[in-house]
Amino acid sequence: MSGKFVISLDFELLCGVWDHSDKQAYGPNVLGARDAVPRMLELFAARDIRATWATVGFLFCETKDELIAALPAERPAYVNPRLSNYTYLPEVGKDERSDPYYFAASLVDAICNTPGQELGTHTMSHYYCLEDGQTLANFRDDLVAAKALADLRGVSLRSIVFPRNRFSPAHLEVCARQGITHCRENPAGWAYRAAKGSEQTQAKRALRLIDAFSGVLGTQTFVPRREGMVDVPASRFLRPCAGKPAAFHPLHLGAIKRGMTDAAKTGRGYHLWWHPHNFGRNLDANMNGLRLIIDHFAVLRDRYGMTSMAMGDF
Repeated sequence: MSGKFVISLDFELLCGVWDHSDKQAYGPNVLGARDAVPRMLELFAARDIRATWATVGFLFCETKDELIAALPAERPAYVNPRLSNYTYLPEVGKDERSDPYYFAASLVDAICNTPGQELGTHTMSHYYCLEDGQTLANFRDDLVAAKALADLRGVSLRSIVFPRNRFSPAHLEVCARQGITHCRENPAGWAYRAAKGSEQTQAKRALRLIDAFSGVLGTQTFVPRREGMVDVPASRFLRPCAGKPAAFHPLHLGAIKRGMTDAAKTGRGYHLWWHPHNFGRNLDANMNGLRLIIDHFAVLRDRYGMTSMAMGDF
């Protein structure tokens, strides 16, 4: 059995960071993502790379009127109101041209028109499944709204990536009832275990950071599991080449390549993921890192028969 190389991207623009940042602080990354997405698509198409783009439902819309019409009537009442993207609706512009931070219909079209790309869901509103104040009914309504927007574009959603990789078995049951068949689980180990924001301790973050550059927690290869839904576990987050850690980026890429090689040799899977806005600054450096990874995949494909797959391909 040949190894599988999987890529998934959490496509969210400003919807993914409102709880801890804003346009002034993170706007350049968000706008840079709009340049990064076409360059990634061009690279994937040229190198026959399949990928899943887990997209926030807001981004499907071209105008604010379309967005407002698509929103669910019942919305999560998080104890921390900053978590809800619904609270920021007064700040949203009238369309993609005037507000490139929230709308991305043109980029969604580009993804759909690129061979080998799967459009998945990242929920309608970048929904936080484990935070206090939300309910399963809220999550269901949010997911139904995301599916309805996708249906209008002729897209049948099969794969889900949960915001911040946080969810419970009950949320998977809701997804299954809505026709979602594939999900991305967290890597194995205590440091990566799903938990609400208040339980993401400094110790967990530090261990994940150390692991990113060393691979000390293992190669994180996987065999997909099917328990109601097909679970395609994450292996590693592709960290951006930016700031002080940029000097150590070759170590990070080395840990990724070792994991990919192990998967190719053992017939297992390796699942790399990131956000397009991670490439929003230092785009050339980040694209160069991605090319090195894809070059390594090409070697593994020729030597061991490794194949490129989107989440929904399993």
